[in-house]
Amino acid sequence: MQVTQRGMTLLETLLAMVVIAVGMFAAAALHMQALQTSQDARQQVQAVLASASAHEQALP
Repeated sequence: MQVTQRGMTLLETLLAMVVIAVGMFAAAALHMQALQTSQDARQQVQAVLASASAHEQALP
């Protein structure tokens, strides 16, 4: 008697969910890092603009 398996077992489903969850956490961490990098870049641009403005005002 041959038994054919159809569908996924509970263990396979749980393993797939763990893999997906790990991937989502990694994507969230990358997103947070990108937000921090963007904020740092914005602050640097503001500092450069303020410095350039002060330099222009100091010129005769």
